[in-house]
Amino acid sequence: MSSSSSSPNNHPCAQPTLQRQECHMNHGIQNEECIREELTEKRCLAELHCQREAINFYHRSSSSSRTRWSCSALMEKFAFPENEMVLPERVAKEDREHCRKVVYDLARCLSRHGIGRAR
Repeated sequence: MSSSSSSPNNHPCAQPTLQRQECHMNHGIQNEECIREELTEKRCLAELHCQREAINFYHRSSSSSRTRWSCSALMEKFAFPENEMVLPERVAKEDREHCRKVVYDLARCLSRHGIGRAR
């Protein structure tokens, strides 16, 4: 058998996928114990397949706030409470609406690649 760059072990997201799978094996697929692993895998896959959308979600700062924070910090704060420190005390309505659109764009792109469907 020849070694190929498409081998699952060589996939750029092999490690976060393995961590998510192990968590699901230990806690069950419907358990909230695995949310960090699921979001970490999703980030890796997004940065691989949906680069523009991933940059907008994970790296670009909000439009109107003086402090720098990303939509991922806002939308994933339930899973990563350490992100609360970078968020302003009150998030402006236009920032929430902006992030809603960014999330929609990312979800649409991931869906086109078959990512986010039940495993």
